[in-house]
Amino acid sequence: MSGVAIAHRRGDVVEALCWTLAGAVLFLSFGYTEMMGSDLWWHLAGGREILDQGSLWLRDTWSYTAAGERWRNHEWLSDLLFYGWQQAFGTASLVYWKWLVMLACYGGLQALLYRLSGSHPAALLLALLALAVAAPFIDMRPHLYSLLCTVVLLHLGLNRAPLWQFALLFLLWVNLHGGFIFGLLVLPLVLFPFDRPSWAALRRTVCYGLGCVAACLVNPDGVKVVLMPLTYALQADSPFRQIAEWLPPWLPGGIRSPLFFWLLPLLPAALLAYWLPPVRRQLSLPWWSLLLCLLTLAMALTSRRFIPLFGIGLAVFAAPVFGVGLHGLGGRRFLWLAAAVLVAGLLRLWPYPLASAPAYHYLTAEYTYPHRAVDVMLANDLRGRVFAYYNWGGYLHWRSDGDLAVYIDGRANTLYDDATYLNYVRILSGAPGWLGRVEGSGADFFLWPANRGDTAARIRAMLATGRWRVVHRGATAVLLARLRQEVPKPLAPGPDNVWRRVDRAGLDLAAGNAVAAAEMAAAILETVPYQRDACNVRGAALRRLGEEQAAREAMRACRRQFPSVYLR
Repeated sequence: MSGVAIAHRRGDVVEALCWTLAGAVLFLSFGYTEMMGSDLWWHLAGGREILDQGSLWLRDTWSYTAAGERWRNHEWLSDLLFYGWQQAFGTASLVYWKWLVMLACYGGLQALLYRLSGSHPAALLLALLALAVAAPFIDMRPHLYSLLCTVVLLHLGLNRAPLWQFALLFLLWVNLHGGFIFGLLVLPLVLFPFDRPSWAALRRTVCYGLGCVAACLVNPDGVKVVLMPLTYALQADSPFRQIAEWLPPWLPGGIRSPLFFWLLPLLPAALLAYWLPPVRRQLSLPWWSLLLCLLTLAMALTSRRFIPLFGIGLAVFAAPVFGVGLHGLGGRRFLWLAAAVLVAGLLRLWPYPLASAPAYHYLTAEYTYPHRAVDVMLANDLRGRVFAYYNWGGYLHWRSDGDLAVYIDGRANTLYDDATYLNYVRILSGAPGWLGRVEGSGADFFLWPANRGDTAARIRAMLATGRWRVVHRGATAVLLARLRQEVPKPLAPGPDNVWRRVDRAGLDLAAGNAVAAAEMAAAILETVPYQRDACNVRGAALRRLGEEQAAREAMRACRRQFPSVYLR
């Protein structure tokens, strides 16, 4: 190889590295979506339970409505990885797991799009659009593995990789997340050469498909795991399909992706661009990626949780057209553009912390869980059946390992039947007879968010029966117990930790003692400067005291820790 060729290749490597670095920084800046990561807790508890029982075939020990039933945990490998990471690096460090998987996924997508477009700017732009539309759904859950596996699958398809590589991918995928079914649907699209169809290609596609299906059968529940997502997808009347994340994107409630509907016109625009004479002379319509895009669009319109897959599918379909359109911006002459993107990413990332503790606190809405109430229950050895808020079920599993058995939790249809979920929904909505349903469930305790609009009325109704009493009333949660339930008097206060002090500050503020609330919140912030509730209590207390300037300064200090929209 000549010196000129070597220099040219080195220049290409430098160019690729510059665009990859710019993409990584920009992608990371989209990794700060705040949401209540309620599933994370029971995934952690699931990993611990597998190791404690020494088995992948678990019977439920965490609820009182499905106790002893077979829990078909098709994400068992994810649970072990979660728990192993948590044990090795700490709970807060799970934000690094999220960012690593996210960067691997969208960095891999950027590389894939470059192969399809031949343009670094086009690859980065489309990968960025795919991530921007998906960002509201990027939380600490195993579904991130499905996004990553989808990108890996597309790479294998372009490489015309041997069967064993596809089979290995599906062997891992089926034990990480139920999205492997989507992978099986996409597999024929990436294998079959639509531009050069032949019987030999069809036979190869069928053989590869059967091999990957066989790999998917290697899981603790065999064919049942393969059939379960299909059955669920075809049961349009399943009440679990009414959980907010499964609703179509135009219905209210649940996670919203503001860019989704704005991005839809890009599909017909890209399709029309393939028929423009300047483009047709260079490209033929990639049927496989068009079908991938249409499949993911249909899925996204059925359920908003599939919007991230549509973002990937749309980017892949549009990549060749964007490559033609942005071809003039490629090459080492335009490395200044990569530098500009890098600067933009750094500016976007600048307000956010890379430290795990504050990032974890906000990205999982750690402050919304009943830490203090559970501390009190465990300190006083309160055990039994707890009718708890749905999103808190996994947290109780993590903290009590079944000593506080719940009515229902986020494991949903992998364990619970339709009747159990529908009964919970009627209680949640306050439908007539809700209290009778709580008591008919056999619950010994009732654990409910203190800040829900209907909580005060619920407490009054339960106390009016003469069969319940308030055991703990905090700023985050209210705990009631049946009168028949033995409760120590007085209650042990539990550990003197940050949650206890946050609870005290919130109660002082609610009682009108703004001075005490402001002092307690300030003391908390000296040790945990990012604590959201302490920030809000301090700001509210100072405003009540007429110290508006001090309140604004306090909130600015908190937003420097994390610029959350929930700091008010």
